[in-house]
Amino acid sequence: MNILLACGGGMSSSILATALTKEAAKNQQNWHVHETSIDKVADDLNEGDYQLILLAPQVSFKKKDFEEEAEQKHAKFILIPMTMYNPAKVDKLYELIIKETK
Repeated sequence: MNILLACGGGMSSSILATALTKEAAKNQQNWHVHETSIDKVADDLNEGDYQLILLAPQVSFKKKDFEEEAEQKHAKFILIPMTMYNPAKVDKLYELIIKETK
């Protein structure tokens, strides 16, 4: 699965993207998680084929915009809960993604 993970500047999400990719591999899933800033989401969606857009909780004010973009691209959208935006809780985020993408 190709996942686009957006945060304010694209920096804090890189740690989470790496942890999420490793968690998926641990569960025999081949996920490619691309981290980006909220300013580059539209460009990233035009350049890549993403099945899921994840939005960091600190930029939840962009939720409506990205839900609409996800719908246009036939992708799922998840606003990451604050309690799961942490590499130490990546197993919970993984479970949420599995549940929401079935």
